[in-house]
Amino acid sequence: MKKSGLSLILFFLVVIMSYPMTTIAKNFENDVVKVDICISGGDNHFVYKIPKHLHNNTPYYEMKNNIESSLARHWKVGDAQYEAQQSEVTYTFFINDLIHEQQDGQMKVAIPYNILLGMFGENDAIQLRILASKLTNWKVNTADWTTLGFVEPLSYFSDQEYVFEGAINELLQQRVGHFNGTVIKGQMMLHCIIYFNFMSAQLIACILLSRRFKKRIIEDPETMHQFRKLKYMYQIIPLMIIVVQIVFLAISGLVTAFGLYFNPGMDLLFIFGPIVFNIILLPMFFFTTASEISKELEYNSFGSGL
Repeated sequence: MKKSGLSLILFFLVVIMSYPMTTIAKNFENDVVKVDICISGGDNHFVYKIPKHLHNNTPYYEMKNNIESSLARHWKVGDAQYEAQQSEVTYTFFINDLIHEQQDGQMKVAIPYNILLGMFGENDAIQLRILASKLTNWKVNTADWTTLGFVEPLSYFSDQEYVFEGAINELLQQRVGHFNGTVIKGQMMLHCIIYFNFMSAQLIACILLSRRFKKRIIEDPETMHQFRKLKYMYQIIPLMIIVVQIVFLAISGLVTAFGLYFNPGMDLLFIFGPIVFNIILLPMFFFTTASEISKELEYNSFGSGL
């Protein structure tokens, strides 16, 4: 009885202690303005996520124009759009000259915080998130991110994240964020070799498996009634190679690294070229093999008839 009473008291204490923290977290989540800076090379952009109740009856298109006019004081703003979600409105602005210096994998980005956030109140809560390639090293104001209040959450996809949470005034005090980035060439080269070797693996797999498929049908023509089933069975490994290749591209950091290192157009060739090549190889080999099987069976049937 005493143990159960003590357990009950401890339970209520935990609930009472955790309630204020949960309330604070929920309030922060509801009142925070979220701003993403996406440095991907070809389509660098800012994304503002503003809770609806913070608009203070300001129409969405007017909020978009206000933010765009502020950004246009420092950058060339391309396409601008907004989308109303359930509890917030997302504003996206593509910045044509976000990277003001870029050469041989070296990049420089300057972010005046009053231009980026000046349309909000200084005491408003902000979540500023920087998204960049995993294959780049970044310094902000020649300092380490952690010294300026940024944290680096674990990311499973091509981008790495640097996140700042606090009051907008804390960023305004820093005035300008000078972001210096460097593509890690050695690591990028290693990932490129792995990525492009998927084409060699696909070529070898298609050659070997299409030959085994042909041999099995020719040696046992009775299996012809299972032709489609057998063909799909022998295509499983090439299909898996394509899937693994796409997953590797998504998590390796190559998507954004190619955009930062190569010119527009060339980056798309490196990103999608190997995948398209592997997709084309699969039907090409098995279609040719199916045609060869049909001809050989027809020839054998004709020969046995004689």
